[in-house]
Amino acid sequence: MLISTDRQLGLLCEELRAAVRPRGEEPGLPLAFDTEFVSERRYTPRLCLLQVFCQAQPMPIEAAVDPFAVDLGPLLDILADRSVAKIVHAGAADLQILWSSYGCRAEGVFDTQIAGAFLGYGHQAGYADLVRRVANGPSLSKAQQFTDWSARPLTSSQVSYALDDVRYLPVMYERLQSALASRGRLRWAQSEFDRSLERATEAVDLNELWRRFNLSGLSRRQMGALREIAGARETIAQSLDKPPSFIVPDLTLLQMAKLPPSGAGEMRGLRGMPSASPETSRALLDALARAAKLTDDELPRLAFSPRADPQVEIVSGLLNVLTQLRSDENDISRSYLASREQLNTLAAWWLKSEGTPAPELPVLKDWRRELLGEELLELMAGRLAIALDGTRRAAERDEEAGPVVRAVPLGRRS
Repeated sequence: MLISTDRQLGLLCEELRAAVRPRGEEPGLPLAFDTEFVSERRYTPRLCLLQVFCQAQPMPIEAAVDPFAVDLGPLLDILADRSVAKIVHAGAADLQILWSSYGCRAEGVFDTQIAGAFLGYGHQAGYADLVRRVANGPSLSKAQQFTDWSARPLTSSQVSYALDDVRYLPVMYERLQSALASRGRLRWAQSEFDRSLERATEAVDLNELWRRFNLSGLSRRQMGALREIAGARETIAQSLDKPPSFIVPDLTLLQMAKLPPSGAGEMRGLRGMPSASPETSRALLDALARAAKLTDDELPRLAFSPRADPQVEIVSGLLNVLTQLRSDENDISRSYLASREQLNTLAAWWLKSEGTPAPELPVLKDWRRELLGEELLELMAGRLAIALDGTRRAAERDEEAGPVVRAVPLGRRS
């Protein structure tokens, strides 16, 4: 069903509120939702469709809502209600567009992709894959995968395709939640649901954008220039509603930081530099001028050098062995335990810390510290060893034999 009038949306929201909101001690039914949007050539994605599904009885409630035709306020109020359980799949972009475009903070979300990562389904299991493997559902069509959701009118096949993205979420939610609870991992997954919401709704710090670039080989003075022009580029992109790379490509921005152009003419001659308005050129040149006036104390510092360090690579590689071991043993996606960047940072800290506190990293917090982080610290402190099982060759072991690589506390053999 396509909702294209405020009256239709009002009736839909009445049905949803009756089904999904708690009644006394009785919880409401979970509400599945998804979005379709266009982000090409835009700074802020444009919401084009919002789909909802609730497994109510005797008939499910399902609808695709056209945000071009209605005021989404009543539906957004339901999505923002903390007492309503909500389900998404890979919902980071959905949460972000609701927040950035409407100020709607959809709390209490269960993300089936994140849940699957804690149950051996892989780091970024696709929706169609989980529908088949978890919900025992059909093979879903991909015919509308590259459709232009901003075009109107929408066809019935487009609406049906969009609704398929929410129809199977309640079944997956029930089964994944049960599996997480039985393995004692519901709290772990919930912490990741919360982190996903925080990342989706956090404000962009223009002074920190420069850290996303490859900083290898840059001096502090050049990093200061990069910080200023990266922030200026973001401001320009926001005002024009264009992707930052359309204003200045990343590689060109790095070149500007290394060898600042003296004027608009020299800037236009940079490789990869698109044609820019006088206002854009002036804003970038002003940013470079500000950077040139920074004192040494005002220039950015990095806790550790971004340059490739062979020792860091060696230590990080050892930490990675333990990370992979715990990932395999617990059937949890390795990427959810610790990224290679985190391990590099941890290794660099250990090599050069000189008694400074450990860096603030996700792997050293909450459930990750319990499962892996504490052992990483023990390994670097020399109280834990990585050992090969000498009783058999890897080629001879079967699935029940256990790992060939083991983490062994020093002073004890297993």
